[in-house]
Amino acid sequence: MLRAACIFNALVIASSAWAQAPLTLEDARRLALQRQPSLQALELNERALVVQSSSEAALPDPRLKLGALNFPTRGFPSAREDMTQLAITYEQTMPGGDKRRLRAEKTRAEAAQVRAERAVLANAIRRDVSLAWLSAWGLARTEVLVRELQAEYRQAIDAATASVAAGRGSQADVYTARQLVNQSEDRLLELAMQSERARAELGRWIGQAAPPQVAASLPPMDAPAPLAELLERLESHPQHAMSRAAESTAQAEVSLAREASAPDRSWEVGYMFRDGDRSDMVMFQFAFELPFWRESRQDRVVESKLWMQERAREQSQDHLRMLRAELQAAYSEWQRNGERVANFDARILPDAQARIDALGAAYRAGRAELGTVLEARRYLTDSRIQRFMVEVAQAKARANIAFFFEHPE
Repeated sequence: MLRAACIFNALVIASSAWAQAPLTLEDARRLALQRQPSLQALELNERALVVQSSSEAALPDPRLKLGALNFPTRGFPSAREDMTQLAITYEQTMPGGDKRRLRAEKTRAEAAQVRAERAVLANAIRRDVSLAWLSAWGLARTEVLVRELQAEYRQAIDAATASVAAGRGSQADVYTARQLVNQSEDRLLELAMQSERARAELGRWIGQAAPPQVAASLPPMDAPAPLAELLERLESHPQHAMSRAAESTAQAEVSLAREASAPDRSWEVGYMFRDGDRSDMVMFQFAFELPFWRESRQDRVVESKLWMQERAREQSQDHLRMLRAELQAAYSEWQRNGERVANFDARILPDAQARIDALGAAYRAGRAELGTVLEARRYLTDSRIQRFMVEVAQAKARANIAFFFEHPE
């Protein structure tokens, strides 16, 4: 019994630890794609259209008619004439031309358009959840750096207080360090507010309240393919495929409108019952439409569908231009931010650290004020934070580039 209780407690602790585990970028992407009602809705829409396409190719439902014919008005309802009869007939409509096949093709084209829309949405969700995760990661890293700086400020307060007590320092140094501590506390409060907003945005994508923290490090991100190669591959991008699918739907509607001038036909058979020794009768008749006003009806519909097809074609080209511009902007941002990160690592941060080392030596020798040293420490931390923000911006640009050539299953 005791052993079972220990096992149960261990499982509870393990599950609690798992629930509080930091959220990685890949886990965020996976959860976002698994828990999106909008993706499920589009999948159901596609299934409905696929099922509907099979019924579009079938004949219309037949009609059964029941009626009473040739009852005389004089002496009704008991009066009967030689032609008085009760009738039952069966009627079947036959759509003219190739309407049934074209209707099925149109519905299948609509299903393909919904399928492409779902691929676009999945790609966009993968990108957007990546941007939300990266924002949360950048804020978390910034908070760590500010807390480290605040700890140094608190140590400076103790050092300045001790110097004043020994008669070597100034009370102004104590107040300077306290002011910096207070400013860093306000900055932490602002970061906490921004972090809560970022976690809420992340929770919107993964379908639950976001975990208290994201993973501490960025996952490795490979360099994208050359820009020229990616631009050539835009023709197969899901968003452009969605535009092409819209063109196919418009083309199917044009074909169906043109086929509307083919007259529908119908045939009907019936059996008529008569009283007494009068012979029953059978009936067969054939009917078809007469498109006498084709120019003012069917041709006008065809013309409108042609304009809609042209509209879909122009929109497809516009979407392709938009994709090219967005890809070029994201690629440029990825490159330039990479150069900025290298500049921070090679020049800005080493120089800021060297300045602190020099000022620290001067302060210990009595040739510099504590406020100057602390200001240099703040500049170094701000530079490190800015470097992280540039790294986040580069990672976001990489996520935007992935939108163009990395397609989730």
